[in-house]
Amino acid sequence: MTEPTRRTRGVQRGPRSVQVVEGVRAATLTELTRVGFAGLTIEGVAKAAQVNRTTIYRRWPSKAALLEAVVEPLLEHYDTDPNTGSLHGDLLALMTLIRDNAAQPEGRALITAATTGAPELRDLVRRANARTLAPFRRALDRAVGHGELSDRHDVQIIAYLLFQGVVMWEQSQGVPPTDEDFGRILRTVLPPGPEALRSTPSAPAAGGVGER
Repeated sequence: MTEPTRRTRGVQRGPRSVQVVEGVRAATLTELTRVGFAGLTIEGVAKAAQVNRTTIYRRWPSKAALLEAVVEPLLEHYDTDPNTGSLHGDLLALMTLIRDNAAQPEGRALITAATTGAPELRDLVRRANARTLAPFRRALDRAVGHGELSDRHDVQIIAYLLFQGVVMWEQSQGVPPTDEDFGRILRTVLPPGPEALRSTPSAPAAGGVGER
């Protein structure tokens, strides 16, 4: 993780430290809702959280660090893999998690801030995307190891397409994806497993994902 995040976690040791961290997170979210990322200031957060500016600067030296502190509890969800017993179930759980996180105030704050294109948020957005993608790749890698998915497929591309299918759905459709939409995405993107591949007559390649 980044240095600001390590500092944030590091101060969560006593009741007062936890209270400060949670107060600053809440104040940052309130200010983001009120003025947006462009209008966010450390001074404004300090005033809303009723702490000194030095308290903010010591732990969160930038607006990006404050936003990262706000969304960290959501990002932590991607550090634990679902254990549904099947690749389809794991991927569906992860897609649902993205949708549910995006609906949270913290998720909305990150999405809205990211759409501003602020250069100072590039690293945060890149890290957030990487952490969100990681469990998809792990699930697909496990499926390859278990023989549930052929090792001839490009799991990185499959993970990326599933991730983008959820992330971009609301932007293009105007509403969050439903469970039925997730099923459609999975049926379209997820290739058949090795057993299905072996039982299907060979055909000329048509430029499929991951083919070399």
